[in-house]
Amino acid sequence: MESQSFGAFMQEWLYGENGYYRAVRVGKKGDFYTNVSVGKFFGFTLGIYLQGILKSLKGRIAIIEIGSEKGDLIADIAEFLSLNAVENVEFWTLEPLKTLQEVQKKNFQTRLQKELKTALCLEDLDKLDVALFVSNELLDAFACELVFKGEMAFIEGGELVFKEANAEVLELAKAFNVEIGEIPLGAFDFANKLSKVAPKWLFLSFDYGALEARNSFSLRLYLRHETHNFFLNPTSKLCDSALLNLFGQADLTYDVNFTLWKEAFLRTGAKECFLSHQNRALVDMGLDKMCEWYIAHFGLENYMAQSAKVRTLISPGSFGERFFGMCFANFEISK
Repeated sequence: MESQSFGAFMQEWLYGENGYYRAVRVGKKGDFYTNVSVGKFFGFTLGIYLQGILKSLKGRIAIIEIGSEKGDLIADIAEFLSLNAVENVEFWTLEPLKTLQEVQKKNFQTRLQKELKTALCLEDLDKLDVALFVSNELLDAFACELVFKGEMAFIEGGELVFKEANAEVLELAKAFNVEIGEIPLGAFDFANKLSKVAPKWLFLSFDYGALEARNSFSLRLYLRHETHNFFLNPTSKLCDSALLNLFGQADLTYDVNFTLWKEAFLRTGAKECFLSHQNRALVDMGLDKMCEWYIAHFGLENYMAQSAKVRTLISPGSFGERFFGMCFANFEISK
């Protein structure tokens, strides 16, 4: 009987030959919304934050989005910087799928009449002096292993079964106090490779999750804006095996353990710039200043027509406290 770890199965589900992410999935006509789906305010806020950082940087500088899908976030950031006459920066996406690379390039060219550069992986990026990485809902897309009190999940004969966990999973589970839940095995390797791209680098990311392990399963599927929990009871091994039949057709995701990701970046020698709920992170990054700029540039009436989108980003009942923002860098960020 063929057996594979759940992590290997999830990798194929999302990124394999018939993987979920081989098509455009986000938005009203897709399966779920993100910060970027709400409008340009999210990207503009990242833009005003990066604008402040760019003032003290020299050499060949690139802003690189990872996990871009259509390329809207990098285009929003580039639009803000362009409107503020910031020209000393290149714009890239890191995208392993050629089909999505073309979607991103076309979208960027249409919106900004500028070139978007693309790379298949971190190792393919050109030699840079500064690499500023941005992402939204990237971390939850890392394939994970499922652990339950010393066991880990496998797929055998179309069913999910738990058997004794291997040494790597047991070590991470112990280190981050995970008795029940999800563990992304690629986090430390990813952070290490990213840290070698350029002499100066920054990683800025937003995602949903918690600061520490909840010791319950959060694995779920998103399909046409409906949520399907993978486990019938989040603290048991009882799962809805019928959901396995949606292989590659629905988004498979889970809550991010930010303590684990924090450790992954700290081990590279980087320093934490911030790690907080999204509403606080966006305010600290300059959301208020961005709104003032938007009113001055596009008018109060235009802003008022769009203001509900700002509330969506920061409201505790919406994205504001369900999501976290985190930023790590290997150089000093001036306050």
